[in-house]
Amino acid sequence: MYDNPPDPIFNKIQNSEIINTPKALHSLCMLTCYKINIHFSQENDQTALEVRHSSRQCLQYIQMLGDASVYTELTNVGYVGVLVIAISTASGSGEEENYEIRDGLGHISSFLGYLHQGRYNSATFPPQPLLALRAHEQLEEEGGNEEIDSQLINEGLDSNIKNSASRTNGWILNHFIEQGNLKPDQQ
Repeated sequence: MYDNPPDPIFNKIQNSEIINTPKALHSLCMLTCYKINIHFSQENDQTALEVRHSSRQCLQYIQMLGDASVYTELTNVGYVGVLVIAISTASGSGEEENYEIRDGLGHISSFLGYLHQGRYNSATFPPQPLLALRAHEQLEEEGGNEEIDSQLINEGLDSNIKNSASRTNGWILNHFIEQGNLKPDQQ
């Protein structure tokens, strides 16, 4: 799912300060929606598409390398909402590219999964239930539940999109199950 870094500029992202710089993460999130649904010319549209794609790839690479503080910053800048916008084909405002949809769903799924269960590889951190709650709120605010549901019937890329949507939907449903099963001391 994670390719090489998107651009030579980002080759050293793992060792750079961009990962822990909220303003840089916010700017990347804003660039992922750069001129979406604004059409001037084919050349400008292609440039805007490349800016959005490279920005999303950079954020996804940061997600892959990030620790708990990075996940906090990604949640604070609305990363899940950005991914929802990228996959939003139901409303006709997204890229409508099968690879972008599949990757976006996969990144939403892994982001939510790590927030719920923690991460136990190179950047280890325990479950982050409060961040998971905020991420689910972002998902809901951007209409993510509907967008993900609309992909459950997408047979594109040999059903990889449908499978990614199903996994993502599973994390959403698990969130609601966990919310309904609070321990007595949490009520």
